[in-house]
Amino acid sequence: MIHSKKAIGFLYGVGFLTILYFFFKTIPTVSFSDFSLFEWQLKQVLKGSLHLPYLFITTDPNLDFFPLPNVFFHLTNNSIDSTFPNLYPILFSPFYWIGGKTGIQLIQLILFFLSIWLFFIIKRDHVLSLLLLFSSSIPIYTNLIHDTIFIFFLEVLLLYIIHKQYVFFASLLSVFLLWMRPEFVFVICLLPFYFEWKNIWKQYLKWFVLFIFLFLTTNFILYSTVFPLRLFKNSTYHWNLEIVVYLFRLLIEQIPAFTIFLILSVISIFQKKIKLQNLILFLFTCLIILSSPNTGGHNTPRYLFCLVPFYVLSFNSNLYETLHLKNVGILLVILLTIYSIYQWQYQTKELIKISKFQSNTLAALNQIPEQTIVFNNSDFSFVALPLIEQNKNLFLLKKNPEENAFGAFLAKNHIKSFVFVELPPSPYPIPNSLVIPNCDNDCEFRFVDQYPLPNAMLPIMVTRYQRVFP
Repeated sequence: MIHSKKAIGFLYGVGFLTILYFFFKTIPTVSFSDFSLFEWQLKQVLKGSLHLPYLFITTDPNLDFFPLPNVFFHLTNNSIDSTFPNLYPILFSPFYWIGGKTGIQLIQLILFFLSIWLFFIIKRDHVLSLLLLFSSSIPIYTNLIHDTIFIFFLEVLLLYIIHKQYVFFASLLSVFLLWMRPEFVFVICLLPFYFEWKNIWKQYLKWFVLFIFLFLTTNFILYSTVFPLRLFKNSTYHWNLEIVVYLFRLLIEQIPAFTIFLILSVISIFQKKIKLQNLILFLFTCLIILSSPNTGGHNTPRYLFCLVPFYVLSFNSNLYETLHLKNVGILLVILLTIYSIYQWQYQTKELIKISKFQSNTLAALNQIPEQTIVFNNSDFSFVALPLIEQNKNLFLLKKNPEENAFGAFLAKNHIKSFVFVELPPSPYPIPNSLVIPNCDNDCEFRFVDQYPLPNAMLPIMVTRYQRVFP
């Protein structure tokens, strides 16, 4: 028993020191992809606004050239809102104001370990808590400006509140989670199978229906749709086998808790100890993989993170009953620790590499003298978002514009020159002579020169265009 306590304390220490190491290692990283959007939202909240700014909304009312892909924003009554809910930037903006990116990292580090502590209180089992700590790639998000750690904390908090049977708060928090992440509908359906439910289910459903009604009404008033924006903007879902295969591979690689759950479930089937909750959990895993609109980004299975606590909770009844081995829990945690630290190191290395590419690209873009920069790759427009604060005009071609439409847009905004940043071959090229329709003077933008973007890790090309006389 003494040895087990020492081992448990040692493993907690390893987890804390490892994540702290990655904390300091990733401080210099630059935000990219939707991390940049979260950082932009934080800055807007500090300026007193919940909307994304766009100076050209009067000349581009359909946001055809807004510098983000359509899935990331929603237009309502001439206001542009991010499809990521504002709760994260509102709550975390004070920490960003105090300490910048490091302030966000620090509070997320605290929230993550607070989640592990709350989870321990639920089951009073250190082995299960350590399994949660090392059972997925969630910890790498402590070092990134993203809502994943915040969502993870709220989910564990929900489990704790359900455990304590605080019905009102459990219903309210369930609706908030469903609003921020639609995949949490599966979490809500799993709750009755893992917690005492008989005495609270009627009250829970009553409050849940009330809060859902209030949410739908508020959402419709604010955004003219009853659906959460993340669900609404992904309404054009198409099943894709490549996404399914890719997500399943990420699930196996980065959520070892699922692999352990699967092995224990198969063993229990052979032992004729089939459990309904395990079958339902496996079914929900398959449904999330099959229904995911995309890979989730960042090379992590983010849509499946919501099921990680349930994989671990399933060990509570499976682990010792199935394997019948003394100290198997500690042995499993040790093996999982070794594997997870390797995975975290690999993923952090990849994130740093991407960040270095993005920071080099951003520094090079910052040296472009032209005020207007046009992209046809959203990865570039994301990384360039900080340039908006330097009064740069950023535009994104999301499709081939209608004939001469882009030239007309530039002319309406009195733009005399621009650069086109692309990674050849371009999906949406700009012709060497961009015509301005219904024009009597300076009626086209002509190709001036082309050169590779300096210090970039990819063959990114910059093409300059100047408005000239016919």
